[in-house]
Amino acid sequence: MTLPPGHGPVAVAGIDPAVDPELATAAAELNSWIQYLLSPNGHDGPRIYRAVGVDDSGSVPQDAEMPQRMPNLDSDPQYRTVSVIDGYAADPGALLRPAEAVAGIQQALVDATYSKLVAGCFTWRTGDHTSAGTKPDTGEPVSNVKYNERYPVRQDWAEMRDGWHGSARFAAYRYEREFIPYQVYTENCSYVIAEHLVRYRAIFQKASSDIAALMNALTKTFAQHNWYGGGGITIDIASVVVTALVAAATTVLSGGGAGLTSAVVLTEAVGEAIKTAESKQENRTTSLIEDRDYLRDSVKQYLDAVNRIEQETAEAIIGLAQSLPAAMDRIRTEREYRTGPGESGPVQRSVPQYRDFFDQ
Repeated sequence: MTLPPGHGPVAVAGIDPAVDPELATAAAELNSWIQYLLSPNGHDGPRIYRAVGVDDSGSVPQDAEMPQRMPNLDSDPQYRTVSVIDGYAADPGALLRPAEAVAGIQQALVDATYSKLVAGCFTWRTGDHTSAGTKPDTGEPVSNVKYNERYPVRQDWAEMRDGWHGSARFAAYRYEREFIPYQVYTENCSYVIAEHLVRYRAIFQKASSDIAALMNALTKTFAQHNWYGGGGITIDIASVVVTALVAAATTVLSGGGAGLTSAVVLTEAVGEAIKTAESKQENRTTSLIEDRDYLRDSVKQYLDAVNRIEQETAEAIIGLAQSLPAAMDRIRTEREYRTGPGESGPVQRSVPQYRDFFDQ
């Protein structure tokens, strides 16, 4: 981007370049323009000459927005010099706060948490997949479960009781039969949390990306403004409403039990939301940054757009917080364990305990 003459990027304290590089760059460049434009007395560039009084008809003359210092108007007592974005002089941070609000999500922490959540025992384990694409441990796939079971824990359990006899063997078999579904559902609960964690990251990443695009658009408008009539450039940014990511299709495990990193799953989640929005023409938003006669009007368009994204991000996070317990409850309602022999034994909804089976 073209920066103001003699000025470099001005970092925004609330946005860490190591965490949000794209957003930090866009914010620093826009911040440079904001500080430059708000200080017309410190340079010879853009400014507004504002009439101090009224004209002969009793009306207040329109602001005269100029691309550079005008000595004749500087010396005219009927005019005073103000910034082309004078309306934001009292609170320039308002132009940057939406970006600060969506910044700061550290991908490394998300990855570390995600990796723990998807390290299953019956459904998947960390060693089943590497960046080199190694195949998971072989084993007969188990049907009627949300995530494929490929790691042969079931067979290992059966082998452990091969040397058992009588009631002990039968009791161990019944405990195993009930505990394995419990463990599978428990791991599925972790996967649901992992899916919501990916959506959480996707919401903030999409909001950050869209706000960065709008910042770049406003910076470009500042740099290429048509000082004699506006209409120089119009930047139309189409995107997906971040609230659509709350229900975006996310599966933390791919077919065959191979695990994916959270960054890959995140990319898939955003991609699915975009495909859904495009196919249904829903959940789409358009942000228009026009080069208006007065730059302050372009800034208002920008603010309307970034504030809307910030609001949608907050709504999406609230929706996600409501979605997680609902998804967990759906899994919990499917848990039933029989502690007696056959299909007519007592049903309990708590974790199976081996003593319940031996006491029969």
